[in-house]
Amino acid sequence: MQFLKKNYEKVILGVVVLATLVLLGSLPFMVSSEKQKLNEQVNTVINPSVKALDPLNLTNEDMFIARAQNAISLNLENPHKIFNPVRWQLKNNAAYRNPAGQEIEKLQVTKISPLYEVYSLESVSTSEGLPTHYGIGIIHQAAERVINRNLKTTYVAMNQTTNNFTVVAAEGPEGDPTSVTLELSDTGKKVAISKGKPYQRPEGYTADLVYQPDNKQFPNRRKTDTSSICFANECYKIVDISEREVVLLQLSNQKTWTKEYTNSISSAQSP
Repeated sequence: MQFLKKNYEKVILGVVVLATLVLLGSLPFMVSSEKQKLNEQVNTVINPSVKALDPLNLTNEDMFIARAQNAISLNLENPHKIFNPVRWQLKNNAAYRNPAGQEIEKLQVTKISPLYEVYSLESVSTSEGLPTHYGIGIIHQAAERVINRNLKTTYVAMNQTTNNFTVVAAEGPEGDPTSVTLELSDTGKKVAISKGKPYQRPEGYTADLVYQPDNKQFPNRRKTDTSSICFANECYKIVDISEREVVLLQLSNQKTWTKEYTNSISSAQSP
C-alpha cells in the first residue's frame, strides 16, 4: 500500500501507456474492419441484391388475341334501320312504306363506254429557211364543256413541247412523213401517229342507266353532268364512272352507292 502511495503516479502512467499500446496494437484490426464495412456498402450500391421478377401474367392479352381472332361482324346495311330508316312516301296519291335504299337497287347499268383522248397527224407545214411544223390534232372526248370536245390542231416543230406532247421523230419525206412519233409528257410514253392512224387512250367513261319500275332511261351520262338522276322520289348525282362501275351520291342523305356493270343487279352502300 505504501508502494502505491509513493508510486501511484508511475502506476497511472504505466496503465495509460499500456492502454495506449493496446490501442495502437488494435488499430490495424480496426482499420481492416472499417475497410471491409466500406467495401460491403460499395458492393451493396453497385451490385445490389435483385429479386427475380415474377412470371409474366399474359392472361388478359391472350383473351384480347382470342377475341380478335373471333371478331364479330356488325352489319349496318339493310335491313338495319339505324342508318337505313323506313320512309313513308307518296306515290299516285297514296302513301307507301319505302325502306331507304331499296329503290336504287333496281337501278341498272346497261352500258359503259370509254371516252378517249385522241392524238392525230392533221397536216405538215414546210417553209424555206424555217423548221418543219407538224399539225397535231387533239380531241378530249371527256372534257366537261362540249366546246372543248372538238378537234384542236396545234402546229409544233421538232423537239418542241406543248399540250402534253413533244414531237421527237418523223419518218419519211419531210413534207409528207409516213409517221410522227410523240412523247407524252404525263407518262413519258412514245407513240407513233400517221394520217388516218391516230393514237387514242381512255380518259373517262359514259354510262347508260335504266330504272325498270318506271321505265326511266338515263343514257350517255357523265360524271361531269350537272343534272341529277331522279326516280322513286329520290335524286342522285354521278360522282364517278369507271370501266366496270358507276358511283352515285344520294342527295337527300349524302350516301354513296356503287352500281356494278354486270348482268345482275348489285349495289354497295357506304356511309
